[in-house]
Amino acid sequence: MSTWYVYCLGDEVTNEMLGGARGLNDAPLGLVEHGGLAAVVSPFEAERVNVTPENALTHNRVNAALLTRSTPLPFRFGTLAGEARLAAFMESQGDALRATLGRVRGCVEMSVKIIWDVEAARREAAGPEPETPAEGGGGSGTAFLLSKRREILGGEALRIRAEAVAEWFDGRLSDVVRESRVTVNPAGALVVRAAHLVERGRIEEYRARVQALGEERAASLRFLKSGAWPPYSFSDLRP
Repeated sequence: MSTWYVYCLGDEVTNEMLGGARGLNDAPLGLVEHGGLAAVVSPFEAERVNVTPENALTHNRVNAALLTRSTPLPFRFGTLAGEARLAAFMESQGDALRATLGRVRGCVEMSVKIIWDVEAARREAAGPEPETPAEGGGGSGTAFLLSKRREILGGEALRIRAEAVAEWFDGRLSDVVRESRVTVNPAGALVVRAAHLVERGRIEEYRARVQALGEERAASLRFLKSGAWPPYSFSDLRP
């Protein structure tokens, strides 16, 4: 039974769109079709896919090429499946897949990572150092408890600050994006990761808005921007 490496799935994909392109290990691309859906695949002989920069770039290259002519749903990197399993997946999940395709159609994924000075934010969140207890006022044990209390309260304050950054950023973009996926990491320098589903016709408007937001908070935040990408963050395909 043949095993396929699976790149993406769509309801607009045709063999003509593949244009003789090659996939992992320079294998030819093809389609597995069922019920008006088509999965883009290439033959694969090994039992698992090596996680290498070359393989990851190839996976994205195939998806990105199709993005220029349609809006595919990408599979996770490393997805392998037989033809029968793929067909059964498209049969059993057909309605949900078509609904997801409708949701992302005509859109791309734009990504922004927000960096902050986590140590400065931590110090501001924690507040001033507790005063050293006077002699007879509890000694080192009291000082330790005060320090731990300050650390706990500082951690909570840091979380609130980080979530406020995420809410500010996502809220200021809500009228130019179709959907958002935002994660917050208060303890890290990379404090916010945001993926936005943006209609193709609004990409430049989105970029201008992100640029303006970066300039607004340039003193405390740094933005790392990328895209347009296939909608990886808005697709969770598992055959």
